Amino acid sequence: MFTLQELATAVHHNIAVVIVILDNASFGNVKTIQAASYGARHIAVDLTNPDFVALGESFGIRSCRVESAELFGVELTQALAADAPRLIVVPIGTVPSIWDLIRRPPSQGVAAH
Repeated sequence: MFTLQELATAVHHNIAVVIVILDNASFGNVKTIQAASYGARHIAVDLTNPDFVALGESFGIRSCRVESAELFGVELTQALAADAPRLIVVPIGTVPSIWDLIRRPPSQGVAAH
């Protein structure tokens, strides 16, 4: 939840984009980094989010909240077929760290000069 102008832009220009919000009520990636660096101490990462469905609808975007994979598939199919912006909110819990997947191993040997 960094900015909202994307919603206004999509509506203003009638861009048929599907926006999926994975709502974990936190800055999850930052929280993962803090946990790795400081153990159980976190600061400013747990959020009190707005009602994203109501927020999307306040911009005139058809919005929904889904809590199952089956319903997500139905809503996503409909959203992709639409000729206007759509917003889908998916509540999620804590997710595993992605950093182990993207870390590169340290270089081996002598660095070239």
